[in-house]
Amino acid sequence: MFIHGKTNKVYYSVNEKINYYNNMLKSGKNKYGAPLTSRDRERVAGRLYELNSLKSRSFSEPTMVVTDDKHFGNAMSKPRACVIVGVDKKNRLLAAPVHKRTVKAVILDNDYSHQVEPWERPIDRSDVYEMKYIDGLKPLTDNDKRKIKAVRAKK
Repeated sequence: MFIHGKTNKVYYSVNEKINYYNNMLKSGKNKYGAPLTSRDRERVAGRLYELNSLKSRSFSEPTMVVTDDKHFGNAMSKPRACVIVGVDKKNRLLAAPVHKRTVKAVILDNDYSHQVEPWERPIDRSDVYEMKYIDGLKPLTDNDKRKIKAVRAKK
């Protein structure tokens, strides 16, 4: 969880949301203390399925995710799009930030105004957020994945 530095909006990670919905199903009550209806249980179960599929990704292929910008040296917390390019020896994710386009980086096929930087930082799996926090963010194409793998192989 982090709080946006300007708007004070709270962003919850995938793991935190899974815990929240599991507790909601166990207790049988919503966040206001009212009992869950059958429609609420179906919605919570569907959301849990979606979140668990996000959590169980292997990240063997480059994958677009959102994390806190503090991992990349910014003093203010805010959502940052990044590409998971691998996993280190400690099972942390290697995240390369996505920036506005410059010349020395991989340009994304679906979004020509953004690029993937050639350097990465390790982040914990619990610091991965849903992509919905950044408007207009598109998933990586197969060609994007091939370009990222080719650039990383030349290191």
